[in-house]
Amino acid sequence: MDADLIHSARFLGASEGQIMRTVIVPSTLAWTFASLTPSISFALIGVVVGEFIGGESGRGLGYLIIQSLGTLNAANMMVALFVLGVIGIVMALGIRQIETRLLRWRPEYQKR
Repeated sequence: MDADLIHSARFLGASEGQIMRTVIVPSTLAWTFASLTPSISFALIGVVVGEFIGGESGRGLGYLIIQSLGTLNAANMMVALFVLGVIGIVMALGIRQIETRLLRWRPEYQKR
């Protein structure tokens, strides 16, 4: 957070709530979304690996992948990987839509 922006807002008479709403939150949203996009893929990998290790419930894509590997059923494994890819793409597009909506004040998100 740039301290000069906060000092400038205070100099112009902004209250603490206005500084939070107009300076601090918009500045941190850009960094939050920049780190959120790659973290989606790590979260999906973590879920599938967790199902690999402890997926004894018989549900989930990780369990389906391990079961397909054990029975040499390539069709089911490809379906599970395809669904996992679609889930990742849909989540990334959803985050992109939220990012575009919340960061519409930035020049790269404004419509031309």
